[in-house]
Amino acid sequence: MAEETPVKDEIQQTKGKLPLKAMIILLAVMLLEGAAVSVFFVMKGGPKPAEGSDPIAETEKSVNNNYAEVMLVQDFQVDNYMAGRSRMIVTLEVAAKVESADKEKLTMSVDEHRKEILNSVRVLISSAQPDQIKDPKLEVIKRKIKSGIEEIVGEGTIQEILMPVWQTYVAD
Repeated sequence: MAEETPVKDEIQQTKGKLPLKAMIILLAVMLLEGAAVSVFFVMKGGPKPAEGSDPIAETEKSVNNNYAEVMLVQDFQVDNYMAGRSRMIVTLEVAAKVESADKEKLTMSVDEHRKEILNSVRVLISSAQPDQIKDPKLEVIKRKIKSGIEEIVGEGTIQEILMPVWQTYVAD
């Protein structure tokens, strides 16, 4: 029995840490891998603009465009019966972003068709789904309002629909 205990001590001593050479090799491999990844990203470069477009010209064009806003609906309240369960009241304002050259044309069309526009917005909001009403960006509702108003005043004049006021509350 006395002979067996030294054998265990020798086994425990040989199972020690990794040799210094193995650690140096492992560190060198990791450094080479990091260098290879860095070289790849440097050689690849950043995102490139699409073919046929000049990013500087596009930026200058967007700066030179003058836009105006035309108010379509002000202080408007609409009832929405959320899938027949409860009544939600939506208070909203709708404005259209247009090019400055089209502002007078759209203003005149809005004045001529004010009741049609109000009816279109009312129908769209009252038939909207609860998830569309609760969407923070209101993307679906804005898109539907834009297409509905463009049917009334003409295609292509409205650049974007703006909704500066949007308040909802359950009224039951």
